[in-house]
Amino acid sequence: DTDDSAPCKGCEGQRSNHFAGIDIGINGLLNEKNSVDLQEDANFMDLTYRKSISISLNPWEWYLPIAKEKFGISSGLGFEFNNYTLSRDFTIFSDQDTTVGIVDNTKDIEKNKFKSTFINVPIFLETNLGKDAEHSFHIAIGGQVSYRLGSKTKQIFDQNDKRYKVRNRNDHNMNDFRFNAVARVGYGDFTLFAAYSLTPMFDKDDGPEI
Repeated sequence: DTDDSAPCKGCEGQRSNHFAGIDIGINGLLNEKNSVDLQEDANFMDLTYRKSISISLNPWEWYLPIAKEKFGISSGLGFEFNNYTLSRDFTIFSDQDTTVGIVDNTKDIEKNKFKSTFINVPIFLETNLGKDAEHSFHIAIGGQVSYRLGSKTKQIFDQNDKRYKVRNRNDHNMNDFRFNAVARVGYGDFTLFAAYSLTPMFDKDDGPEI
């Protein structure tokens, strides 16, 4: 039996959701030459990678079958929370014209983070091969458009024998929209993914090219 309200008639039991769920990843940054060496104008964004985690909550997925569960177009909606743990003792300063890193030798910085939140809408071409969802091999390739919901910095530091915890909510001259190339591959309920931003993190006139 099939459910007439299902987005893919005849796919029940043969295809599971591959985007809906929770994504956990590691953030990385590249310069304009696609090198991890961010150069002098951007080195305030050098990262401690093992602490620079991305978590996405993807509550909704939609699938348009072209060849039932074997091949189709998938999309959905997700919320992405990025944490960039900075490895250098810079304080990020932003105004309407620039975003830079400033060294304050009076601070003994314990934690130094840059955070951003996005809403994501992907669109993928997807293949799904297998006799049932639990034993299916799947590949999805496509793009993702994102809108920035917010960004902030967070520092914990000692200064003049006092301890401070400072949060600064600001757009930091980040681009509001981001376009990613995305690939996802997996088996059953488990999926590996990679995303590469085609859009610089900061406005090209007001921040470093990352």
